[in-house]
Amino acid sequence: MSVTSDREEPRHAVATRAAAFLLTFCGIVLLGLEQGAYDVVVRQQVAVVLWWLLALAFLAGLLPRTRPAAPGWAVLGALVLLGTWTALSLLWTSDDARTLVEVARVAMHLGVVLLVATALDRSSWTAAIAGAAAAAAFITLAALTRRLFPDTFGDDVIAEAFGSNRLSYPLGYWNAVGAWAGMTSALCLAWSAHARFWLWRGAALAVVPAAITVSYLTYSRASLGGTALGLIILFCASRNRVTLATHAVMAAAFGAVAISAVRDAPDIAQATGGSGAGRIAVILLAGAAVAVLVGAATRRFRLDDLRLAPRQGRIAFTVAGVVAVVGLAGAAVTVGPDAWDQFEDTSSTQSEDPAERLRSLNGSRYDIWRVTLDAAEDDLAKGTGAGTWEYSWNRLGTTDEFARDGHSLYLEPLSELGIPGLLCVLLLVGAAAWTLLLALLRATGDVERGALAGATAACGAFFFGAGVDWLWESTAVAVLALVLLGAAMASTGSVDARPRLPMRIGLAVAALALCLLQLPALVSTSEIRESQSAFADGNISEALAHANDAIETEPWAAAPYVQRALVRERTGAYAAAAGDLGLAAARSPEDWRIPLVTARVLARQGDAEGALRAYRRAQSLRPQGKFFAQPVSEAESGARNGE
Repeated sequence: MSVTSDREEPRHAVATRAAAFLLTFCGIVLLGLEQGAYDVVVRQQVAVVLWWLLALAFLAGLLPRTRPAAPGWAVLGALVLLGTWTALSLLWTSDDARTLVEVARVAMHLGVVLLVATALDRSSWTAAIAGAAAAAAFITLAALTRRLFPDTFGDDVIAEAFGSNRLSYPLGYWNAVGAWAGMTSALCLAWSAHARFWLWRGAALAVVPAAITVSYLTYSRASLGGTALGLIILFCASRNRVTLATHAVMAAAFGAVAISAVRDAPDIAQATGGSGAGRIAVILLAGAAVAVLVGAATRRFRLDDLRLAPRQGRIAFTVAGVVAVVGLAGAAVTVGPDAWDQFEDTSSTQSEDPAERLRSLNGSRYDIWRVTLDAAEDDLAKGTGAGTWEYSWNRLGTTDEFARDGHSLYLEPLSELGIPGLLCVLLLVGAAAWTLLLALLRATGDVERGALAGATAACGAFFFGAGVDWLWESTAVAVLALVLLGAAMASTGSVDARPRLPMRIGLAVAALALCLLQLPALVSTSEIRESQSAFADGNISEALAHANDAIETEPWAAAPYVQRALVRERTGAYAAAAGDLGLAAARSPEDWRIPLVTARVLARQGDAEGALRAYRRAQSLRPQGKFFAQPVSEAESGARNGE
């Protein structure tokens, strides 16, 4: 009997690790290929499935398999506090629907961390991190393949829509792809320096030059910063630093050669075709072959065993720290004033070299963050309400640029949720750092330490990137970081007895409530899109029916009423359309689009005075907005028509 048990247990452990790897890999890849799951319908469909599974698992006693340690509870508590304060902002927000979407977003992120942290155990968490690293590598390689060979994979719809040469496939946003590539570099370098089997080392290292190339093709300054920070954290957190440094130098060399080849291939650099892709692919394939050899050599010649003595290590780190501080101080003195002037410069510069933006700090961040801070000053105690930053931008912005997010995980909550919201976010980041540090300190073997070093570096890159962009709202990028964080929580957790039935029922009810929270916006948005599709096909009755269903599902939202108003406008029912727009304006009084559409409907109805009043209301909500195309002179018109 004992022999049978000994044979069965390893099989069970192998199956558990395989399941952790495959489920993590498939889940992250699917989110990545769905435009990063930024779309509210996709995101909330995933959240419904997530919380439904948690409800069933809690009720059946299948979860939790692991009980988090104190830092893990702090992470969960921070997410609960953030979600609770976000929900409380419904008491003062100007747009209930947008605020509820943000509540649902935080709930999904909580669900991801909770599922990963409680479903994994000490035998499977490393497999989950490996699955996340493999998924990150897959998406990175898919992005590069799509750029080099445009006929492969799907269309880069965002880049095509904006006429951009910045790589945004498949996540739908170039800075998200850049951040993803930086996280991939950290994860793969960590595995290459700590995996036991030489082939896994080589395979992981082979991805890094491609990730460096992807980061470059996004032309993202934040990606460069996040990648650099991730590598610094990785070097500090790793155990096999000599091996890591060797691998990093090799990857950087081939990455630099690949970038040079990209710069010599205008079609690739400018995203206008695939000419020159073959040479770049050969360079990266050669790099992959060398990576396998380097991975085998560092394992064969036991570079992992080369370590500095504690005293030498302290001296080396002290010297490196002093050099870094002096270097940063020198850079600040040399380019600091110019850098700030560039940052304040919001003009758009055009250059034949798309990488020119990497040498400058100008852009829209200064205006966006200035407006964010100005809006925050109005009410530091509670903010304007979650999801309403766009309205502050419309009111206070100095340009007609469209912006929906405050481009910072730390500043936007200050504007929307006041100081309590910012404190919740800082508590989350601090708890995450505590969790990762404790996991690193408790790691035993090289593989475990390497996995956690990669996870820590990737999370550091994410929290940096989220501070300068809206990565928190790019679901796939956020989920990648949260899965790594949840795995670190599981690594320090303890196996505990399953909760008693009353506790399991309570957990299941809470999970079911968070599942139901996702449904109104999910169903309503889907019905609006069905209505729009029917409207485009000329099926007015069906369009009206779907709009009515959207209103019944989410009566507190403005969008369903606007959609029904547009349908009624088509039929000439102007009075009914104006009535719907009035109901929409009551639900979202700061949205300039509603009075603008109202002005058109009232003008068609013959109410010139009411139309003018509505138009002025739209102007007051977005003073810098340009609502009509500029008139074209006769000469310009002739030139456009080739005359």
